Amino acid sequence: MSLQDVIVIWLDGTFKDSDYRSMKNEFNENITGSAPSSSCSDDIDNLICNQTKQDLITNGVLVFTVNTLEEAIETIEIYSQAKVFFISSGSLGKDIVPKIVGRFPLIHSFYIFCFKMVYHTGWASVYVDCLQMFDHPIDLLVRLMRDISTYFIAQGKMQLEFDEPRNALTYFKYAWNLETKANTRDKVPPNTKHKEEFIMQSDYRNSLNLLEGDGGLIRQAEKALES
Repeated sequence: MSLQDVIVIWLDGTFKDSDYRSMKNEFNENITGSAPSSSCSDDIDNLICNQTKQDLITNGVLVFTVNTLEEAIETIEIYSQAKVFFISSGSLGKDIVPKIVGRFPLIHSFYIFCFKMVYHTGWASVYVDCLQMFDHPIDLLVRLMRDISTYFIAQGKMQLEFDEPRNALTYFKYAWNLETKANTRDKVPPNTKHKEEFIMQSDYRNSLNLLEGDGGLIRQAEKALES
């Protein structure tokens, strides 16, 4: 068994050649109350565009940013055998999610990023079993990394069952890296769980506890390789 392709497709009409600046500026103005020229803007741009995207790519995930529904569908068709995690703005999500669900029933990991979630609860509620909504990019990216980590853990377990410990170890290490990065991202202010003040989040340990230690999944795969 070989490693399955895993891809993230992010659909937003403001993207121009993978530029996140429009989204970042709107984030600054609407969430933090700061102007687009704020000194924090470069940090946010680095967090959203460079760091998280590179973390995903380094850990076996292809990332595509697209501007139109047509580009999104074309990318899905090209990677028809891949596991797809699909992100969209609210306005485009209203149109694209029903199309994808109708044509590609194996895709069931949708993330809607919008600043006014209440405007989209009507249509989105139909897909509550496969769709999550976010109004803060850090929350979205942390959830995405953890969901991909969960998928990698499941794939790694399957590889172990089929006596493919090398592939299993790759999946488990990808998962560990993503969980660790997600915990780091979750500590970046502003913290949306506590509006009044910034409170440091504790590390999310559920998946890490499965992966680490002498009896953890990583060590199980290593032992299987040694034998």
